[in-house]
Amino acid sequence: MYEESESQKKWSLIPHYRILAILILAAVLGWIAFLLVVQKLDPYTSTGLALALFFGSSTVAAAGTFSIILFFFKKWRFSDNVYIKHILISLRQGILLSICTNLCLALLMLGLLRLWNGILLIAIMMLLEFYWSGKDEE
Repeated sequence: MYEESESQKKWSLIPHYRILAILILAAVLGWIAFLLVVQKLDPYTSTGLALALFFGSSTVAAAGTFSIILFFFKKWRFSDNVYIKHILISLRQGILLSICTNLCLALLMLGLLRLWNGILLIAIMMLLEFYWSGKDEE
């Protein structure tokens, strides 16, 4: 009835704690990079580089953190032992949350963030997640 694709078979061979350890390491490195960018770079002297590194490191740090939090929430909420599925879904949702957060930060820095902009960004991210979760169920 349901056959796993080659990439799903490859992911299922890796123990979930290894993937989680890599995810935690990426989040910690992202937060270290974010703190270094905030403390060491002056945005008035190198605006382009400072902003690119700021948004890049904050995206990695937030995506890793959101993914870890969402994984442990799913592990606590659901009683099944399909951890790889939970990690992949949490990673996708963490990346979407991170992108939404960084877009809101960019709009805030430009002075363009309003309530309706934030609600529109959240709605777009929710629609993307509904689309991808619908594809997962097929």
